[in-house]
Amino acid sequence: MLFEDFIDEHLFSIETVLIGLVIGAFFMIIADKFGPKNPSINSLDEISYLKALTVGTVQCFSLWPGFSRSGSTISGGVLLGLDHRTAADFTFIMAVPIMLGASIVSLVKNWEAISFDHLSFYAAGFVTAFIFALISIKFFLKLISHIKLVPFAIYRLLLASVLAFIVFL
Repeated sequence: MLFEDFIDEHLFSIETVLIGLVIGAFFMIIADKFGPKNPSINSLDEISYLKALTVGTVQCFSLWPGFSRSGSTISGGVLLGLDHRTAADFTFIMAVPIMLGASIVSLVKNWEAISFDHLSFYAAGFVTAFIFALISIKFFLKLISHIKLVPFAIYRLLLASVLAFIVFL
């Protein structure tokens, strides 16, 4: 909320999003290549307050559009010695208060545009989004345990390349 105006004014261009995609991809590659080979933290109960605070701080990278919140926090967790699954679990737990807060801020800002005549559509959208989010998270947690972060980094680099090609050529 403190940096919203600055981010909206200076960081929402195609160039800055492309930079965020690329830097985020390299951060993921660095985490997979240079993180501990035998992570010392294999469950949420083993995360110290300092490591939790550090992962939460790494999440600030995601204020840069194109720099993934989950990608940054999972990468930060892996670099701090969390295994991929634990880092992903912690990332999704951290998302709950952030998403709730962002939703409340958005609701307050857009209150005038909300029509209670469409409440059933809002409810259907909320329930559908919630169900598919749960399915996606379950799938992602299984996937991250097996393939790690490099494939996601490659996807981000390919996406950045395709976007750059479309926009600049």
